[in-house]
Amino acid sequence: MGTRSTTKFIEKREEKLTPLVNIYQQWDGYIEGKGYDLADFLKSKTIINGISRGQDTPDYANGFGCLIAQYIKEFKEGVGGLYITDLDNKQEYNYEVIFDEDKYFSGNYDSIDDLVIIKVDTIFEGTPSELLEFKESEDD
Repeated sequence: MGTRSTTKFIEKREEKLTPLVNIYQQWDGYIEGKGYDLADFLKSKTIINGISRGQDTPDYANGFGCLIAQYIKEFKEGVGGLYITDLDNKQEYNYEVIFDEDKYFSGNYDSIDDLVIIKVDTIFEGTPSELLEFKESEDD
C-alpha cells in the first residue's frame, strides 16, 4: 500500500485562485518522495512567454499550461499510478502548486522561484528551492 497524494495546479491572477487540474498519485506521496520530485521538476524548468529559437527543449515551458502538461508527461508511466482526479479529491498528502500569472505576464521574474509557491497541507509553504532545502533539513 502506498502513500497517496494529490497535486493541484492553481493559477493566481489578481488575487483570484483558479484550480486547473488535480493529479492523484498512489505511491510516495510524502515530502521526501513526491515533494522532492515536484520541487526538482519545477527547478529544472525555465518559464517563458512565447517560444524563440533554441527554446523548444525540455528545459523550457511556455507558460503554466505547458508546465502542467510536461509534469504529467514526466511522471505518468503506463497504466495506473497517476490519474487526473476531481478538484476536491484529498489524500494523505495534498500539494498545491500556485502560479503567479500577474508576475508571469509582467515579465518581472528571474526563475521559477519568483513565479511558484508550493503548499503541502499545513506542513510547508514556500518556493521549489525552499522545499528542496526543507527536505534536506528533514534528512539531517
